[in-house]
Amino acid sequence: MSADKDFSIIKMQLIDNFLSAAVDEMMQAVVRTSLSPITREVFDFQCGYCRADGEILLEGEGTYIHSLIYQTLIENWLKDHPGNTHPGDVMITNDPYSGAAHLPDVYIFRPIFADDKLVAWAVGGGHQRDVGGMTPGSCPTNATEIHQEGLRLPPLKLYDRGEPNQTLFTVIKAASRTPEIVLADISAYVGACFVAEQRFLELVTEYGVDTLDYYLENLLDYTERMARSEIRSMPDGTYHFEDKLDDDGINPENKITIHLSITVDGDNLIYDFKGTDDQVASSMNNPLGSTRSAVVTAVRSMMGSDVPRNGGAWRPVTLKVPLGSLLNPKFPGPVASRGGTAQRLSDVLLGCQCQICPDRMLACSSGVDTLLNIAGNDSNGERFILTECCWGGWGGRKTSDGIEFITPPSHNNSNTPIEVSEQIYPAIIYNSHGFVMDTEGAGKYRGATAVVREYMYLGAGDGILQLRVDRRTSGPYGIDGGQSGTPLSATINPGTDKELDVGKTTMPLGTGDRLRIQVAGAGGWGAPCERDPLAVMADVRNGFISVERAREVYLVVLDRTGQDVDKSATASLRNNNK
Repeated sequence: MSADKDFSIIKMQLIDNFLSAAVDEMMQAVVRTSLSPITREVFDFQCGYCRADGEILLEGEGTYIHSLIYQTLIENWLKDHPGNTHPGDVMITNDPYSGAAHLPDVYIFRPIFADDKLVAWAVGGGHQRDVGGMTPGSCPTNATEIHQEGLRLPPLKLYDRGEPNQTLFTVIKAASRTPEIVLADISAYVGACFVAEQRFLELVTEYGVDTLDYYLENLLDYTERMARSEIRSMPDGTYHFEDKLDDDGINPENKITIHLSITVDGDNLIYDFKGTDDQVASSMNNPLGSTRSAVVTAVRSMMGSDVPRNGGAWRPVTLKVPLGSLLNPKFPGPVASRGGTAQRLSDVLLGCQCQICPDRMLACSSGVDTLLNIAGNDSNGERFILTECCWGGWGGRKTSDGIEFITPPSHNNSNTPIEVSEQIYPAIIYNSHGFVMDTEGAGKYRGATAVVREYMYLGAGDGILQLRVDRRTSGPYGIDGGQSGTPLSATINPGTDKELDVGKTTMPLGTGDRLRIQVAGAGGWGAPCERDPLAVMADVRNGFISVERAREVYLVVLDRTGQDVDKSATASLRNNNK
């Protein structure tokens, strides 16, 4: 849009700030009214606004893996349902083949009208406890078609001109193992969208429809200009990277390759996944909507924090993903455990982008967001499903260590406190939760150490464990001479004669059985022998590494207590190993 002599960048920023505050209010409304810990504690959801045509105006600080989903959903809705969008409507879908992610992720979008004109959309949705299918929690790793994974909802009206679709509510309730929780969370998103509508109409009252739309269009154009300016500062060229998943969830010998080429061409970016393996016969496939989310999150990580989080930043990007590949499967390919693949995709994206913007990237994080669902009955006969992710930490960066115990860069989630889980699920006891010594990817700037968590099942009768893990056969990679972190391990009944190492699985749990998960250590950045000896000493004091590892890997000699550096012996050791 051409500049207007009355245009005010201050007014544009005020409008953007108002929308940001409104989205924060949406997020708070969801957290206050949700019944599910994965929503109110982990924040595995997203809220925001879209323009009338679907382009993202603002996304909240929820889970990044939901980014850009709504833009495609709304575009497809408007194309497939012309003239069938009215005030009071609320649309719902979880269909990966309509632009969504996987079936547990339910997306809500509500049109906003002013003066009988569609002016924007309020959007909100995220991970649900259970939507049916072959395993509790609806995230099997071994499904062979999407029909086994749960209730699949194409884009439909949950409310039609303000009237609830009681038939659809009944179907959702019947499909879920935890219907009250699922319906409560869906209602939380509907309520948040209502809040968003009221706030947006305040802007309409303040500025008028035409003026507001003019500034929103300028905001998107401004973001595009900033994004293109960032891209122009990147070195032109084509960069390559690839990594592999341990297996496909069915065949433990079937390693799966994700290959990426990024081309920087002036002020344009091309992400091309030619060379990625074909889709697999299990639910590790990642649908296109989820692939797009991972890419836009990675793109933003190469740009400054002052670039607004809206669709303008996506305009300079071309995405090429072969149809029928792991990252763009054909129907009816299963996708329930796509989160594991999406995280490996994030590792590939960051590994490739390290070659473009090393100052803003990091070595490989702890890897897949290890997901577990434990279902059973408590002592009162109440059915429950514990859904939880085990987080690790970040890889080392060019100027600093990786951050301990934090979600991967592609997620922006939080942790479910043990106290919360034990209160909600009294049949699950946590035996341990802590850091594991000598598991970090060593480097000048080390990666985060591994985190261990152990669960004991005390349900009435046998329970069911569904587990999604990866990085069991290869640790997260290091950068620029940094070492890989230790691989992940998952063990049933460790230290007993019933000990069993497990990977991606669905299996029964008996009362008293224990599950121990030690996530992978994160990769390091730079040669370990270049690490500041005082930083090594601090790691020993904090219990992250041992005195022996300090000497053998970092070439730092400490006294027996680890409380002081022997500077002379350290210098001699490092000189002798040059």
